[in-house]
Amino acid sequence: MNNNESYFYHALKVDAEICIGCTHCMQSCPTEAIRVRNGVAVIIENKCIDCGECFKVCPVKAIYIKQDDFSLIFNYKYRIALVPAVFIGQFPEEIRTSEIYAYLKKIGFTHIYEVEHGVGYMISFFNDYFKKYSDKNVFVSSFCPAVVRLIQVRFPGLVENIIHLKAPLDVSAIMITQRLTEAGIQKEDIGVFYITPCAAKIAAVKSPVENTKSIINGVINMDFLYNKVQKMLHTDKSNVEPINHSLTGRDVKWSLSGGEASNFGENAFAVDGLKNVIEFLEKLENDEIDTSGLIEMRVCDQSCAGGILNVNNRFVAVQRLLKRANYLDQKLDGRYCFVPEIGTNFYSRVAKQMEIDEIKPRPIDKLANNYKTALLMKNEIEKIKAKLPSIDCGACGSPNCAALAEDIVKGFASIDNCVFLDDECKSIKRINTEIWNNNKTNK
Repeated sequence: MNNNESYFYHALKVDAEICIGCTHCMQSCPTEAIRVRNGVAVIIENKCIDCGECFKVCPVKAIYIKQDDFSLIFNYKYRIALVPAVFIGQFPEEIRTSEIYAYLKKIGFTHIYEVEHGVGYMISFFNDYFKKYSDKNVFVSSFCPAVVRLIQVRFPGLVENIIHLKAPLDVSAIMITQRLTEAGIQKEDIGVFYITPCAAKIAAVKSPVENTKSIINGVINMDFLYNKVQKMLHTDKSNVEPINHSLTGRDVKWSLSGGEASNFGENAFAVDGLKNVIEFLEKLENDEIDTSGLIEMRVCDQSCAGGILNVNNRFVAVQRLLKRANYLDQKLDGRYCFVPEIGTNFYSRVAKQMEIDEIKPRPIDKLANNYKTALLMKNEIEKIKAKLPSIDCGACGSPNCAALAEDIVKGFASIDNCVFLDDECKSIKRINTEIWNNNKTNK
């Protein structure tokens, strides 16, 4: 089901052979992007933000997340695994990071590069951005692509508050590619593959918000790669060389709740969890929150540790990452905190590729390109809504009566979809109305 032009690539897919049309996914969607038609869930592409709420609630696993074919990595001579710290947090504490790196190489990667290597650069880029746009009071982090898309489709008036900078996974991909090309390696021989904890980051790589081609060549689901490494941990007992960590505790904690905001003073907010994010954005849009500075927002509870492609419990993963961060800080004993060499050629080349020129609003309530047509459609929607029972039961295959009215006008549904307006269900409607009236009287 499509609305006019297609805005986004989507990683979330529905297996029609498995779907039972239960409406769980439809009722959980924050942007009303799902309908149930002919007993099967259908995603409206321009409303979907790839948050993964539907994936979490599907009782039969009919919703899945499409990844790139793993064999694609072998199209490149130099194969980089761009690994987020939360991947390391999926493994038990007794499994050393060096072991995980080694097994990733045995699987087929030639280089392992953690996303958080770009944190020092991100802090510097953010500070430069705040100075450049000092006339703004509120800056919403672009870290979580589901948040960026949520603002585009549901809070378009806040788009200009999004920091127009790429995310850490982009800066790390740019950095490792830059390092290898400076070492004399041809760019076409380098393949960068991001290990993702969520669907939104797949969509962000495949369809960047700025409508340019990503430097990342492919995306591998975290649960898929975790299972491959876990199997090798049990079957391959070969010795592993220790590694020298260049990350700090600050870097490791960047993708956790508060890890980003903690670097930017007392006015920075950290909000995680979809409901909390929506509530905060609503208050921000209505000027009910008097704030200034950075707002870190993550759709997943506990941030990336709560990503839907993670294997282990998010709270356990957070604890492991905090322990890893503490270990790194104790090991470094304050002797090392990476600060990029601002002004160098390398820094300038990376910085040039970081800024996003434009983030467009993608309002989901757009009915037509022509204003007159849209107004006529809006009036027709109001007329149909007046005929509907306002029960919002979802039995029609739309999330509520207002959505059904809009679907009817757009030609995606019929008023016959409403079971309470069907001749055979008039008695049900009467009984239901009596129940509702009694409930109101008794309150």
